[in-house]
Formats: sequence, C-alpha cells, structure tokens
Amino acid sequence: MSPQPIRPGEGKFPDDQISIPVPPSRFQTGQTGIYRRDSSVPVTESYRQTIIRIWPLGIEKPAIDLAPAPGEESQSPTELFGPEVDRVYVISGVKAFDRLTTRMEDADTLLRLRWRLDFHGWDWRPTVATSPERAWVEGGAILLDGTAEEVRYLAQLHGQPVVLRWDEHGMAPVPVLPGVDVGDPTPVPVRLRPALTGCPLRRGADGVCKVYGGPWTSSSREAALVWQHHRAMLIDAFGCDVCHADGGRGARGAVDLFTPSRTGGWQWGTPRTAVAADDDA
Repeated sequence: MSPQPIRPGEGKFPDDQISIPVPPSRFQTGQTGIYRRDSSVPVTESYRQTIIRIWPLGIEKPAIDLAPAPGEESQSPTELFGPEVDRVYVISGVKAFDRLTTRMEDADTLLRLRWRLDFHGWDWRPTVATSPERAWVEGGAILLDGTAEEVRYLAQLHGQPVVLRWDEHGMAPVPVLPGVDVGDPTPVPVRLRPALTGCPLRRGADGVCKVYGGPWTSSSREAALVWQHHRAMLIDAFGCDVCHADGGRGARGAVDLFTPSRTGGWQWGTPRTAVAADDDA
C-alpha cells in the first residue's frame, strides 16, 4: 500500500512542505471585497523566477528542470536538444486571456494547445512552469521549431500575453500582445538539473506530506479543501513517486475553486452542480 499524507492531528509538518495560498473566507470577502490573495512577487518578477520542468524525451521518460541561476554561466538549449536547436520558446496552455479558470478548464485548454501543436506538425515537448514555492503551475509546451512570428501568432491564438525565450544567453519573457509589461527583458542565466519526483508539496522530496486544515471548524475544513485541490493540482502537474496518487481524487467541495496564477492565489467560485461532482468521481 502506498504511503499517504499525515492526517490532521497527527505528526508535524515537514520543514520543506510548501505553504498553501488559502483564499479569504466568504465572511472576509464580504467585509473587504478581496476575493483572492495577491501573489508574493510581482508578475514581472515571476517571469525571472520561473522554474520549468521539461520532458525532453516525452512524458513517459525522465524529466529535467530548467531553473534560474543568477550569477552563473547559462546553459543553452543545445545542451538538452542537440546542436541544431539553439533557441526555443515556452508557451503556457492555461489561463487564456488571464481569465479565472478551474482545474478542469485548465486541463481542457492545455489539451487544445497540445492538440494544435500535433495537428500542425510542431516539434515540441511537454512542460510545466511553476514558481519556486509552487504556488501556481502552468502546463504548456516547449517549441523546438518555428519562427518568432509563428510563435507569437500561436500564443495570441491561445490567449497567452507572454512566452519565454531560452537561448545561449538565458531565459527571458517576450510579450506577444501590445502593452504587456514584462519588466526587465534581460535574459536570466539558467541551469539544467535532474527533476526530483518525490512529493510535489515538498518540492520533490522523498517523504510524505501532511494535510493542512482539518475537520474541526468551518475555517479548518475550508483550508483542508484548498489543500486537497492544491495537492491535486501539483500531482497532476508533476506526479508523485511517494504515494503514486491520482491528483483529482479526494478534491471535493460544494463550490468550484479557481486555480492560482502569477497574479494571485486560489479563489472561491460558483456552487457546483451534481453533474460537475460526477465529473470528478
């Protein structure tokens, strides 16, 4: 039997377990008008901190992480994909046009992007972009071919205001829509490192995580629900070699939750229907 997360009231939180961006309660929202918590870093800075997991040989093969390494010599795409690939682009397949979306909607738009890439014969590999704290994830693709204009058109078609360009100088955000602020356009040096595939809530460590929240009060139950959704989101994105869990299982609730993004954390959505509940079963 696979190990399971430490239950509420038992044990202690691992030192390396990430914190979950729990949204304001409905009472707090009614008092303040704030529906979600702001991101801990500005969006423009998030581009420079993005860590990208790449499956260079396909989703069934070992993954590699591409991580910012300020002050170090940057590695280039040729070291991962060969001498003929000296510049690549990373495009997100979620949060089209910056709208609020659920996990199911993110999965749907990601599938549409990857279907289009296959249909039009792009040379691409699956990716997941995230913050160092894994506060959000962006499933997407790394494009090994295509001109800058073709990439820009593809991004516009899928509602993505920014793509990330990786070349010998490092990784840099590239705006694809007018008026988009990407902050400092100077490339950030990046380095390749083997992906840690343990518990995603512990950034890949080989050990179980602990449930946040519990069954005691309405606030603790809400916290536990958000924790379940965040765990599901990360397992769907990165997998887990500790518990080998199915990300979608166990994440239940009477309302939808809008997934976190570069701009903010989780947000309570609309009441769920019986049909939506059946879709998660």
